[in-house]
Amino acid sequence: MIASGLLTPSSAAGRVIKITIYTFFLLSLQAYVIPRLPYPALRIDLLIPLMFAVAVEWSPFCGLLWACLWGFVVDNFSGEFWGLHVGTYALAVCLVNLVSERFERQNPGYQMVLVGCCAAGQSIALGLFLSFVPMDLQSLTSIWVGLGIRTLFSVTLASFIIYPLLNPRSEF
Repeated sequence: MIASGLLTPSSAAGRVIKITIYTFFLLSLQAYVIPRLPYPALRIDLLIPLMFAVAVEWSPFCGLLWACLWGFVVDNFSGEFWGLHVGTYALAVCLVNLVSERFERQNPGYQMVLVGCCAAGQSIALGLFLSFVPMDLQSLTSIWVGLGIRTLFSVTLASFIIYPLLNPRSEF
């Protein structure tokens, strides 16, 4: 697959196809399965860990294009305020590229910390957005607790979502 340190065109095209198929798979899970979960705290954003893998696999420019494209798609169909997903996915790609020189990208702990930072940022932005809706203190507290659980659940599942793309022996 690797010829003189460079990817051959067929393997590079295969990686793009693999990431595209996996993106559609995660997007369909996020659109049809995640909203039906009984507890709002379990409704995580599956594309945040995907953006970690994209940032590792592709150049920063291509990763940002991919993040903005899919962030735009998710923002248009999510019903939440526009820019939440574009910003989160772009932040994930930028964070991975900024700190990838210092950390081992295959390390699940590293993956979990970076995905957790992005998920926490997304939860804080969503919580602040919802804080402007008139509600009582108990409902507001419940929203923030749910967003915290959502972040922890995202951190827990991050390595499982990233694994199929970053494991060199994985094929689907």
